[in-house]
Amino acid sequence: MKAKLVRVLIGPEGHPVRIFRNKDWRDSPAGQVVEMTKAEAVGSIREQVFARAKNPLTGQIECQTCGRTITWKSGEMNEIVAKGNHNLGEVSLENCEALCRECHTGSPDSAHGNRRWQTAKLSPTKGPA
Repeated sequence: MKAKLVRVLIGPEGHPVRIFRNKDWRDSPAGQVVEMTKAEAVGSIREQVFARAKNPLTGQIECQTCGRTITWKSGEMNEIVAKGNHNLGEVSLENCEALCRECHTGSPDSAHGNRRWQTAKLSPTKGPA
């Protein structure tokens, strides 16, 4: 299966800062838009989001809502304005934050409401119940 290519805006540090969802890339300055795999672009933006969430005093990555310590593996990246929100949301450094699972999907007042019931319905062999 061929990797999906996306157009991204390259920031001043030379890393992707925005994945374009539509043809807005045409309005960007020449040389600041490149194509790369979606996985590579999302991974790079996630690295930057988690670096931004690092507490300079402790060196620990902290949930940007509750301050709980998270790791690369336990933390989740959330789009503040969801990608499905009438084409307003996007994966970008500006629109993303690092959250713990509880603040992202684990409680009724989390970013996406309590989605634990949804994952409980999944069976590793059968898919959705």
